[in-house]
Amino acid sequence: MKDGELIFGLMASLDKESYSFADLRYLTAPFHMSAPSLRTNLSRMSAVNLIQSSRKGRAACYCFADKGLRIKANVMHGFTPLNWNGWDGAFWGVIFSVPNAQGEARHTIRKKLTKYRFACLSPGFWIRPLHPNEKIPDVFRNILATGFCRLIRFYHHEPFTAEQASVLWNLEEVNRGFLSGISMLDKAEPELDTLSPKQAFAAKMTVGDALVNIISNDPMLPPPYLPAGWQGETIRERFWRFDSLATGRSKPYWEKIFEEEDAL
Repeated sequence: MKDGELIFGLMASLDKESYSFADLRYLTAPFHMSAPSLRTNLSRMSAVNLIQSSRKGRAACYCFADKGLRIKANVMHGFTPLNWNGWDGAFWGVIFSVPNAQGEARHTIRKKLTKYRFACLSPGFWIRPLHPNEKIPDVFRNILATGFCRLIRFYHHEPFTAEQASVLWNLEEVNRGFLSGISMLDKAEPELDTLSPKQAFAAKMTVGDALVNIISNDPMLPPPYLPAGWQGETIRERFWRFDSLATGRSKPYWEKIFEEEDAL
């Protein structure tokens, strides 16, 4: 886990309104992050609009900026199963064509599509089953404004099969990742009782980061497209159980920063 990813994860996991430099210095101590590295990463995260700073007296405080809030929301979306009951078979499609001289724009579009669980059906045409809760027209507003993209709603002329979905979203490999994550939790969960609060906090973040990265690969497709033995729901349930146990075990370590805030 890179230092910037750790800072983002800490801020998202504890969900404090804002964090002073002293807060973050204390919270990153179990991970041996130096003060210069912390300052450098806070500056970098501010520069790309992940976080923003304000001042409380003489102290600088940090909270999520708009981009950081969007990323946090998308990560959390992966932990909330979609209800596909009543789905009528509609898909979103994004058609794009970008001049060769605009390679960075092409990269941005593909990155955004991947992040929101679209898959490439053919060059320049990416698709995803349409679920209204995902608010795709809103989240894609910026890339649509480039003029390189068009968002369409469509139905397949011939049935889009589970086999095609499995290939397009690489579901067998994703499921193997889920099984690996469950095995990780099988080992990590019993060990929590042997850890100090500080060690449990480190486990909460390191194991949690690994699981978040695994669960984020779930394309969250309608059930008819999922292969037999799909472990998406199981790994989410196991993650929340581990996180609850790790949070309780580690609370004596991190609740200090909330107590100091209440005293202000």
